[in-house]
Amino acid sequence: MHRRSLLAAAAACLTTPVRAQEPVEPIWEGMTFQSHGKPIRAIHYRPRDAGRGSAIVMMHGAGSRIASRGPWHDLAIRFARDGYQVLTPLYTDAFPDDGIRPPAMMEAWRDVGEHAIDWFIDRGVNRRRTAMFGYSLGSYVAVDGALGNSRAAAAIGLAGGVDVYTPRVPRRRVPVLMIRAENDTHVLPRNTAAWIDFLREHEIPVRVEVIAGAGHLFQPPEWVEIFNHASAFYGGNIGRLPQ
Repeated sequence: MHRRSLLAAAAACLTTPVRAQEPVEPIWEGMTFQSHGKPIRAIHYRPRDAGRGSAIVMMHGAGSRIASRGPWHDLAIRFARDGYQVLTPLYTDAFPDDGIRPPAMMEAWRDVGEHAIDWFIDRGVNRRRTAMFGYSLGSYVAVDGALGNSRAAAAIGLAGGVDVYTPRVPRRRVPVLMIRAENDTHVLPRNTAAWIDFLREHEIPVRVEVIAGAGHLFQPPEWVEIFNHASAFYGGNIGRLPQ
């Protein structure tokens, strides 16, 4: 090739835009696992590559279902894009919610979270790289369960407080992140603060983040902010990448 042709080809390479690589979407599928002999429906999300080798169990709010659409699904997808495996169990399969919520019901729900963590551990995830996440009623199930008999190494409670249920004295100490809505009228900020104080009195390391202007039902940009806080917390605990 002549020198002039080489220069023209080089110039073309400099001016031709480089197409950004399309992100590889995670895989998700419906599945069931067992909790005290009962089949618990869930959706399992996972990265297409090795990811972080970490896993999150997400516990939904009261009256919710699990589906491959909506903000709960979108949040699970964000975690999976960030390199985490995720399970979103329908914990009311273990004990239907009657609104009264006796201790046996709450224990059955906490056990679902515990057994979901065990499901990941049985499949090779190190227990120190597993965590819980819960919203509203699920925040109690997730955090109180993680501080009980679970092997989870961290927990996040979103929009939860002592008005959801009376927390138990922790049996374990793992890092906790509490995310609350500034203008929550369903779970009042003072009741979230009371839960935080209770945990700190029992020497649980608790961080707090506030979603400014938010109510109990979050809008899409607020879910993105929630993800950003959660991702930073998990990344400093269960999701540290190998050096």
